Amino acid sequence: MRSRFLLPLAAALLLAGCSSNSGSGTSGDTSNGAAPPSFNQFTDIPIPENARLSVGKSLVLGQGDNWVGRLDFSLRWSSAPQLFDFYKAQMPTYKWTEISSVRADISVMTYRRGDRIATVQIEDTTLGAEVIITMGPANGAPPSGGFSQDNQPQPPSAMPAPPPAVTSQPLNN
Repeated sequence: MRSRFLLPLAAALLLAGCSSNSGSGTSGDTSNGAAPPSFNQFTDIPIPENARLSVGKSLVLGQGDNWVGRLDFSLRWSSAPQLFDFYKAQMPTYKWTEISSVRADISVMTYRRGDRIATVQIEDTTLGAEVIITMGPANGAPPSGGFSQDNQPQPPSAMPAPPPAVTSQPLNN
């Protein structure tokens, strides 16, 4: 079962390692003729206009409504308070339920939708703000579609057996 998930993960990491990006790591550089990275694959979260993807800081596996990982992007001339308000208003329109939020120098918001958790971290930078969205399964559940090869839902993992009891015995000198 574990190898079924490790093989695609290893392949994705290998492919990501083979690609090169000689630019600054943002989506605005198309000088090498390649299309810039796109936010189009993220259909389950709001992305503000003019967001610039930090390719080197992002690691995303999957797409659509079933991706996991870390999405890092920046916005020039935007402030953390503006982005906090943006996500507070927009996440519910994408069917996310707020679990908690803390507005501070580094604001953190946590949302749940189905069997997924999204954490939105927002921080002011010199010329704008940085947003980091971390997406993962809730309570260790597999992402949506966690079915076996015969399309049967997978049971929750069994709890590991407790370690054997330790007994103390006197040492013979």
